[in-house]
Amino acid sequence: MRILVITPTLGTSPWLDATVASVAQFGPTCTHVLVAPVARLEELSRRYPALRVVPEPEAGTGMYAAINAGLAEGTDWSGFTYINDDDLLLPRFSQVIEGLRHNPTGAVYGGVKLIGAEGNSLGSIPISPWPSLNRRLYAQRVEPVYQHGTIFSRHLYERMGPLDESFRFCGDTEYMARACVAGLPFRCATMRNVAAFRLRPGQLTKNLPLMQAESNRAHAKLDLPARRITLQHRWARLVFRAFNLPVYLERIARHGPIRFGELLARGE
Repeated sequence: MRILVITPTLGTSPWLDATVASVAQFGPTCTHVLVAPVARLEELSRRYPALRVVPEPEAGTGMYAAINAGLAEGTDWSGFTYINDDDLLLPRFSQVIEGLRHNPTGAVYGGVKLIGAEGNSLGSIPISPWPSLNRRLYAQRVEPVYQHGTIFSRHLYERMGPLDESFRFCGDTEYMARACVAGLPFRCATMRNVAAFRLRPGQLTKNLPLMQAESNRAHAKLDLPARRITLQHRWARLVFRAFNLPVYLERIARHGPIRFGELLARGE
């Protein structure tokens, strides 16, 4: 089994070496592709001779266009994921890779922790313990899965096609929700953290109003907002909150009573 890992990068991130090393720990299981501006290709190829470095699409087309370009370059892979040039895969990501063997037609995910610019822990992101809850969570605008700890199967990609490049912030949300609506199977490999999402000054997630607007557009596009909240919807949210109680308590202890989106916008 081979996993294609795509990293869009401008080549200037001070954390890129750490990102590359975090993927390299899985050896030949993961094929790491960097998608970068043409002007950086030669430099990055020298810097990372074991990696494939491909040109990004036309400047200004966005991160999801770069990811699609990386997918177009890959051939021999069973699943794919993408990781920002400041984020990390953790050793337990191996459980997500192994989970794909048991779910070769859908997506497999695990927990994601938040880290600061210096790598310090800032808490974790709540995720859905049971994929059967996901559709009802999306219908309430609750994100049950996060891309950083997720592998998408080749079957899912062939069924779903590329990511929607009209999104700037929430193309991953739209892609995962679209797969859920399409009935493709999701599997939770572990609630424990398998990847790390770095919060740092200047990142796109700080623009909370625009992120929220894109998230709303993604949900509306798929007709996911519930017109009527049923008992099953309430049950799904209750289970989600119960399983993530340690995550909420840790966030309150570290940051006070703050919502996850506000924490992203605030950073450290």
